[in-house]
Amino acid sequence: LSDNTELEQSQKRSIYPTVLYTEFAGNKINFIDTPGVDDFCGGVFSAYKVCDTAAMVFNANAGYEVGSEIQERYAAMAKKPVIGIVNQLDKENASWEHSIETIKASSTVKPIVVQYPVNPGLGFDAIVDVLTMKMYKAKDENGNVEVLDIPASEADRVEEYHGELLEAAAENDEKLMEKYFETNELSADEIRQGLRLGVANRGFMPIFCASAKKSFGLKRILEFIINVCPNPKEAAAMTDVDGKAVVADQNAPTSIFVFKSTVEQHVGEVSYFRVVTGKLAEGQELVNPRNGNKEKISQIFAAAGKNRVKVSEMVAGDIGCTVKLKA
Repeated sequence: LSDNTELEQSQKRSIYPTVLYTEFAGNKINFIDTPGVDDFCGGVFSAYKVCDTAAMVFNANAGYEVGSEIQERYAAMAKKPVIGIVNQLDKENASWEHSIETIKASSTVKPIVVQYPVNPGLGFDAIVDVLTMKMYKAKDENGNVEVLDIPASEADRVEEYHGELLEAAAENDEKLMEKYFETNELSADEIRQGLRLGVANRGFMPIFCASAKKSFGLKRILEFIINVCPNPKEAAAMTDVDGKAVVADQNAPTSIFVFKSTVEQHVGEVSYFRVVTGKLAEGQELVNPRNGNKEKISQIFAAAGKNRVKVSEMVAGDIGCTVKLKA
């Protein structure tokens, strides 16, 4: 779906940044899948201009790589919060310990473990979540899981990680810190509250586990994005050419930012944009500030790779595309 061009499919890797979305638990989440290869890291930089959070994917065989450093440097320049996902934990030489050690040694944002794998490697099918304090066991390869109590054999390990998570959550909120010192415990909602502040100010990077190939671990990541990562209203505002903050207010006058253009056979030029303020409606006329000319937005699409769903309106914070702009 993402690597949909002939070149990407022949090379078996992402070369261009691709807009995707999913609807989950009553929310629409926009993604831009960026190239992991260092040679095409410009696609990462353009994505940071319109995304609110960076989800850094680490290969469990390699851990923190040169590409990770480049992506994180761009995240720092763009002042974007980051979450980490250790993927491919189902591979033969997958090493959770090596991955975490290299992230701790190299990342400029402190990693905090939210999940860890019980059995990384070819038989990988269980994750312990130290926020919900449950174990998730894969039931199939479609992302369905069984939610279980944490086994006694994991008691020491989970206690250590849970303690680190509590401390990280508490240090971002004075009231949470007081409660933590008094009771040595916080509820799951209080942990999320503390994490929300810590993630937003780039105080730490929550770490998750996944096998994308088996769709395992992805639902919990999506839940975390919805519950903890900043939504467009909460995220750092985009800035105009004068450096002035432009807040994602859907009641403000309409403005959009075009961050990518492509040319497709039988379609022509496709312009990808983020609605920065207001509401963008089909047939609306906007002014191009570079030349003062008017542009009519004839059609609006929600994009997932080459799949496009026609919509009549988009609001501030949303990402979509349109066709046949004059300039």
